Amino acid sequence: MAFPVPDHLPKRPVPVDVSSKILYKIDAATKDTLNSSLAASWLDELDGSIRATKQRIHDRIQSDLPDFERQLETSKSVQTRYELLKARAEELENALSHPEKGIVPTLVAALKKHSTLAQDTSDAEAVYNASSYLLQCRDAYSSLLSLAQSGQLPAAVEKGEEVQKLVVDMPEYLSQTKVAGDLKRKFNATQARVQDQLSDAYSRSVIISPADITIYPSTQVRQSEITLDLPSILQSLSPTHLANHLDTLKRDILTHFIDHSLKQPFSIAIQTSLSGEVKLSLTPAPPNSEDLSSRLDNISTILGFLASHLFAHLPPQSRTLFMRSLNKPITTSILNNLLMPSLPSSFGLLPSYLNLLKRAVAFEDQDINNLLDAGQTDGSIKAWSDGISGHYERRRRVEILENARQEILSPEDPKDTFEAINEGGPETSLPSVVPVQVDEEDFKDDAWGLDEPVTANATEDTAEGWGFDNDLGDTPLDEEVEEMDPTTPTKLVEAEPEVETTDAEPDVADAWGWNDDEDVPVEDVPEENAWDDPWSDPVDKDPEPPEPSPSSAPKAATRLEKLANKSKKQTNGHSPSPLSSPQPTQTPQNTITFTPPSPKPEPQLKAQGGTKRLNGAKRPADVVTTIAPKELYKVPKRTKRVLKMVEKVIDESKLFFASNLFPSANDAVHAAPGSVLAHSASSIVELYEALYPIKFSQELESVERAMLFSNSCLYMTGAIQRIEDTLYGKHILKERLTECRQRLQVLGDSWYEEAIEREQARIDKLLVEGAQGFLYTADQDRYDECEAAVNEALKQVKRLAQSLKGVLTKSKYYTTIGAVADSVLSRMLHDILALPDIPEVESHRLSELCRIMNSMEGLFCEDHSEASFVGAYVPSWFKFSYLSELLEASLADITYLFEQGALVDFQVEELVNLVKGLFADTILRTNTVNKIMNGHPSSATR
Repeated sequence: MAFPVPDHLPKRPVPVDVSSKILYKIDAATKDTLNSSLAASWLDELDGSIRATKQRIHDRIQSDLPDFERQLETSKSVQTRYELLKARAEELENALSHPEKGIVPTLVAALKKHSTLAQDTSDAEAVYNASSYLLQCRDAYSSLLSLAQSGQLPAAVEKGEEVQKLVVDMPEYLSQTKVAGDLKRKFNATQARVQDQLSDAYSRSVIISPADITIYPSTQVRQSEITLDLPSILQSLSPTHLANHLDTLKRDILTHFIDHSLKQPFSIAIQTSLSGEVKLSLTPAPPNSEDLSSRLDNISTILGFLASHLFAHLPPQSRTLFMRSLNKPITTSILNNLLMPSLPSSFGLLPSYLNLLKRAVAFEDQDINNLLDAGQTDGSIKAWSDGISGHYERRRRVEILENARQEILSPEDPKDTFEAINEGGPETSLPSVVPVQVDEEDFKDDAWGLDEPVTANATEDTAEGWGFDNDLGDTPLDEEVEEMDPTTPTKLVEAEPEVETTDAEPDVADAWGWNDDEDVPVEDVPEENAWDDPWSDPVDKDPEPPEPSPSSAPKAATRLEKLANKSKKQTNGHSPSPLSSPQPTQTPQNTITFTPPSPKPEPQLKAQGGTKRLNGAKRPADVVTTIAPKELYKVPKRTKRVLKMVEKVIDESKLFFASNLFPSANDAVHAAPGSVLAHSASSIVELYEALYPIKFSQELESVERAMLFSNSCLYMTGAIQRIEDTLYGKHILKERLTECRQRLQVLGDSWYEEAIEREQARIDKLLVEGAQGFLYTADQDRYDECEAAVNEALKQVKRLAQSLKGVLTKSKYYTTIGAVADSVLSRMLHDILALPDIPEVESHRLSELCRIMNSMEGLFCEDHSEASFVGAYVPSWFKFSYLSELLEASLADITYLFEQGALVDFQVEELVNLVKGLFADTILRTNTVNKIMNGHPSSATR
């Protein structure tokens, strides 16, 4: 069955010939249509097509019969000629290629015979030439071997060059033979033997030991009777062997004679024998009275000896190269072994050293050229001598900084201190003039009594209380430096500032009404202990009073109205607040700074409190300036030693500049004499800034050590400022000292603040973990925990006060203790005011906990008979004092105090939360809350 053709394939073309048509018909036949008749029809069709084709051919021939016959005859003629040519070609091939008689085999045989004869001839000629060349090489080698064996080494060297040329020019076909290889090996061995004998003769002619140089004019060759002189030995050595010997000679000369003679003193002796032997010997000399220039003379003697007895016998080219090669090592050795090590470390030795330097420059310029024929030298010694000023200063700088480093890193005793005087200068960055603002309008009605005069006795007591007349064991720096002017006096006269007295003031406690309760007997008031007065003598310490009992009855708020009336003036613009806290470490102009040298520091308190005013209050009109008195503080003695180093360096730089030993530099390459030494002064300070905090990082974790380091930085700040004042004009040293002083100021303030922050964080953590927000104090166990935490915080503050007693100036001391105490009070204020509900029992207990902190007031009291100035340094003190009263007050009392402006330190939200936590939700509480929400009353409404 036929396979069906897909439609997409091209169709079968229509057949045009008979055979194709029949094939298509056969293909189209099926088993049903195929039969004998159909097959017979296909055969008939084929036969008919054949007959038709034959008929057409016949008709075609008959139509042009003459032409057909002509072409037929032509074809027969071509066939005949082709057969003839084929026969002749076969005959020619037989003549050429016949194995016996053919031309080609005969020619090839003749050529083979000729080639064989030519090869035999060439081989015979090559053998002849090779034999002749080898015979010539053998004769030359035999002569070389004879000369070498007889000890005639110079002649053997010349003959060896001839044999060497024969070996190098040997034909290629001969150089690969065994005979040539054997000849080369023997020649190389003989030549090496000759050079060994020459090297042995040289080593016996020139003998160098660590202390002697011996040169023999002639030497006998071993195992022979021939004697060779030194020039012939040196000129006969091969360039390679001679270079090796010269390298060894150069090393020995530099090591044993040049370097050694420059490092220590020697005496040189030259001996000559009758046989012509010469010997140079080095003998150590005593160094006590030695002139260093003699070492250069020794080098000249050594070089002259070698130039006359050894260098002159070298081959000309090798002699020039070798002698010039000694130029650089010798000048370098002079620099490294003589000039640099002998560079003096003190100014007094410089003149003699300069004479040595001049001799070294002359040695380089004259001796080396004459003795070594070095031509133009590189001038390394001259170039180094031009910068001798800088070399000396840099070496001195290294020694200075090393001494400073040892001083800074040496172990330190915290008790090894001295008392420095602070006059409000750069030491502590406190202004020496303290402006005090006075409000004219409020002056008459001031409840503080600022119009009371100050007696002379009070002023004298104040000065005595601060110890201004004490005899100090250590005084500040005695000598200061100037800019490159040694004739300028270096003493500084410290002018003591005049202390302007202020008006005396009444007791602060009386102004707040704390002393108006006549019902409280005097004997019931606990005495202040030694913790409360860190400036008192430890011998006079009183025993620590007992802590308040938690079971004692809470104090009723019976004096709140009187307290508000007496403090009304305070709230009218003079109530201390966090915004008016003293900042003794800042130095802006017109800053109100509290200074508590006087037992009655109320004028400064008023000035402090006047910075925060209620709405409508007027700004003070007048500013009265007072001179900050002197204050004492402790500084490690190491600081004074470091500063003494700075002074000495600057003085030395002045002396160096004024000596005129070195001309002033007129180019940008060399600095002016003394400038490097002068800059070492600032480098000492920079070294102290960089090394000390790292070396003593663990010790500085202690607050006392941290404060001492801060004092040291600030003391150095003032000392460097005074040094700067002695430097005139625009000088780089002055700029660098200014940078060091600024960094020291920042460093001292940073360590001071960081120490305070560490103490604040430590005590704050103690309260947070111990009190836990003062929650549930109605429970006795919780109250005990809170009481223990508060007592421990109080003790920590008092311990800090005791540890810093005398370390800081009084102003910084009170600022430090005040900052730590304020953080304690702020934490308690924050936690208590954040309580959502305060039952009656808890309010009484919280009030008792607050009263425990009242003993901190004694830390801010110079005389227990006088009022304290705690409010000036603890911004939260008055707010905290009111809190203990408010916890036990009634709504009427709170309303009255609020209307009188006594609660101005509290925020409105704090008062609202406190009222809601203390009292139940009643109409009266709602009215009170609404009144508070309207904001604090202004001074006009009061």
